[in-house]
This record gives sequence, structure tokens and C-alpha cells, in this order.
Amino acid sequence: MIQRIRRSRMFGWDRNPLRRRIDRVEAGLLAGMIMVFLIGAPILVAGAGHLARAAGMRALRTQATWSQVSATVPRAEPNQSESPGQLDTVLRQGRWTAPDGQPRSGLIATSQGVGVGNTARIWVSRSGSPTGAPRGRSELLGWSPIAEVGTALVLAFIFFLAVRLQRWLFERSRLACWHRAWRAQGPRWTGRR
Repeated sequence: MIQRIRRSRMFGWDRNPLRRRIDRVEAGLLAGMIMVFLIGAPILVAGAGHLARAAGMRALRTQATWSQVSATVPRAEPNQSESPGQLDTVLRQGRWTAPDGQPRSGLIATSQGVGVGNTARIWVSRSGSPTGAPRGRSELLGWSPIAEVGTALVLAFIFFLAVRLQRWLFERSRLACWHRAWRAQGPRWTGRR
């Protein structure tokens, strides 16, 4: 019972005669914001999870069309650049045959041990473009819970900011009302005109 009274006071739902109209409006807006959050957040979280799962499934279907082919490194490149984060991998010019039978050439990622004339196995798309190794199902579909938790956290942060902004705006309005009332009543109490 006491908790219910405290909650009704917090939201401004009690019948306190000293409560101003602006206090009741603020309490109503806060209650409305809470309802919107409680109804909208689960829908948006589920939507984010669904979108992440759908993106993972699309990536899995795309990877299913990839194939591994042999690429030949025909000549040494004068400035072999290292791929970021992979110290044992360098980009070299290579030649390979695409799945449709067309010859292709371009930069391929190979290990430093692959010399001129050697072959390396690379993953290519259906059109023959190098793609990199396919990622696992759990890696692609594992983004769904992360998207859901991230969405919930972002929504909670937005809700917190909205409540703080509402409080700040209503406090400014209350102070302006108090200032106007004081300017009107102050001279009567202090004797100044």
C-alpha cells in the first residue's frame, strides 16, 4: 500500500491540491513515455534481431556460391604490401580460372612462403572475384543477440535522455512561472513598488 502511494506521488497521480497543472502534465507525459518504451522496445529489439538473422542468412546463401580455385603467382611484385592485421599474408599479383571458365588476374592474398610460379588456393565468388575465406554459420548468425542487446541499450539510453530533456524543459517552465508569480506578488510582500 505504501509503495503504491509513493508511486502515485512520483507520477503525480495523487490528489494533492498543491500540485500545479504543469506537474500533472509532466507526470502524464512521463507515464506516456514509459508506456511507449515498454510497448515499443520489445518490438524494435525483435525487429533488430530479425534483421541481423536475415542478413546472416543472406551472407550464408551468398557464401554457398563461392568456390575454391588454384591461383598461380606468375612473377614477384617489387613492393609487396602486407595486409593489415595479418603479418604472414602479403598481396601478390596472381592468375586463376573463374568457375565459369574465364581466366582472371588480380591481387590475391598469399602467405609469404608462396614464391613465383607456385600456386595458392583462393576463394572466389561466382563471377570469379576473390572473396576471402567463408565465415562459419555461427559467426554469421551470432550477430543476432548482439543486435538485440545493442538495440535495447540504445533504446534505454534514448529513453533516459528523453526523460532528462523533458525534466529540464519542465523545470525551466516551472521556474519561469515562479519568476512571473514572484514579480507579481513580491512587491506586495516587501513593500517595494
